[in-house]
Amino acid sequence: MKDVVLFISKLLGLIYALVIGSLIAYVVASIINTQFVLGAYDVPISLADRFNMTMFDISNMWLYLVVIAIAFMIGFSIAAMIKRFIPKLALVAYPIAGAAAIGVTLGLMYIFFQTIPISGARSVAGYLGQIFAGAIGGFIFGKILYSRAKSEPKMNK
Repeated sequence: MKDVVLFISKLLGLIYALVIGSLIAYVVASIINTQFVLGAYDVPISLADRFNMTMFDISNMWLYLVVIAIAFMIGFSIAAMIKRFIPKLALVAYPIAGAAAIGVTLGLMYIFFQTIPISGARSVAGYLGQIFAGAIGGFIFGKILYSRAKSEPKMNK
């Protein structure tokens, strides 16, 4: 029974880390997206308008959050498997996986839609900004897992 409780605790910890990592990556990605879109025009935009447009994008691009969470589930699963065989990769596995997950996802969007629906990612700098947001989400995911692993008891084998 104790092992079942520990398993559920670990599973809930993974879900928590995934949700928080995805949310942070989404917010950073949305902010970067908005700024690249606004920067594409040669018009002065006040700080207040930038803030309002950024908040609008954060509250309305929720489908991108779902895409990020799914991409992270796949990427972090692969990273977890790889870091078992290459222990030295453990510190950077999740940031790399988060960055790769976003990069691959945007690439697949381009293949399927012949455009990237995240308009701020259509330039190289915007694309790299989205990848950076994925790396931040992966870093947060890894930090949460690491801190939970240090405080949780080990399961019996």
